[in-house]
Amino acid sequence: MKNNIWSALVGLGLLLSSTACQPNTETKQPLQKKQANTATIETNIVSNLTPKQEEWLKEAKLGEYAPETQDWEAIEAAAKKEGKVVIYSGSSRIFKIQEAFKAKYGIDIVAYDTPSDIQLEELRRSHKQGLYEVDVIYNNDISAIANEFLPHGLVWNFVPDTVSDSLNPNEKNPVLVQRWSSRVFIYNSTHYPDGAPIDNLWDLTREEWKGKFVLPDPIQTTTEANVIQSILQHPEEMAAAYEEEFGEPLTISPELIEITKKMSLLGEPNAATEWLFRLVKNKPVFSDSSGEASDDVGYFKEAIGMTTFSKMRWVKSGKYEWQPAYNLKPVFGVSYPTFLLIADRAPHPNAAKLLIRFMMEEGFKPWNVPGDYAAEQKIMEEQVKQFDIPSFDDLNTWLVDPSYVYDTKYTYITLYRLIQESQ
Repeated sequence: MKNNIWSALVGLGLLLSSTACQPNTETKQPLQKKQANTATIETNIVSNLTPKQEEWLKEAKLGEYAPETQDWEAIEAAAKKEGKVVIYSGSSRIFKIQEAFKAKYGIDIVAYDTPSDIQLEELRRSHKQGLYEVDVIYNNDISAIANEFLPHGLVWNFVPDTVSDSLNPNEKNPVLVQRWSSRVFIYNSTHYPDGAPIDNLWDLTREEWKGKFVLPDPIQTTTEANVIQSILQHPEEMAAAYEEEFGEPLTISPELIEITKKMSLLGEPNAATEWLFRLVKNKPVFSDSSGEASDDVGYFKEAIGMTTFSKMRWVKSGKYEWQPAYNLKPVFGVSYPTFLLIADRAPHPNAAKLLIRFMMEEGFKPWNVPGDYAAEQKIMEEQVKQFDIPSFDDLNTWLVDPSYVYDTKYTYITLYRLIQESQ
């Protein structure tokens, strides 16, 4: 079982999910990470609900008004009267379930393929203007959700009881996790048939890889920023990896020392920030998307890339080939959840519930690909066998820490910009 994930958020979720919503309460729980490191997440639980929110929650049967037993016959009947469901989706694969959902329930899915950060900005602005047009959020920006949107009552959790027993507690609270995604390092397996040409993240700072590492811009895209921030969160592991690779302790570059002196919030330089300094100095190539990064590695042979693990579904033998660098040290990627939530005052709450259940069950099919790990335990176990991939628990990735990436976002951007300017 996936027992290595965010126990800190479970305590928060118990208050924010469909079973409770207590005002003016604060939680602070340890955040358990894969390698047994700990951190904290501190969040103010939603308070001061407006009368209109209370009225909507009561009608929608969410929050503290959720019944102990979900009446799916009644939910389906009400959903059919609503006639449609509107979803902001961070995955274009949402369009692949429209026909099946319509055939089964007679309900239209109105879908918008929108990146997670843009989804949340649109939801924030619309909510402020009193416009409530979206029903479901399919998103992976756990940092913003945990630290802003759940505490401020902009979204609500809903867990179908038909799948609840197949999920870990931390996949139900504070958000319903549909799948686990990862950004991973990849190489062209045709050009390098004997395995990955690098075995350590520090290899990417060597002269031979200058201008040959491809990734989406880690400043312009939230997911890539979270990945780099997650690496920066592990200076001890990066120091050990350096010493293993080069056989001597790391010496911090004088230029980096001068950069960090420019702003006290940047703190003392360490092995992780030194890795970032050397990586930027080695001129990585920025792609427009993770898909483009996959293409560069798949077609242009010598490049190393960072992309979404699930892009493995694009690999075609003899034409377009890459493989994950599974044995990369100290880590070969960063994992994060993709989750489903109901937007505050969704106009079609019953259709939203029905769609969420569908996407957790038979509607999961478009995401049943190598690299996307289903939260639903039975599906995940089948994936490991079908795709011949490591189990999620055995995957050598670090998990995004929602509190850390939220708290260090602007410090990271400042550090990155100062490093760029120094080149």
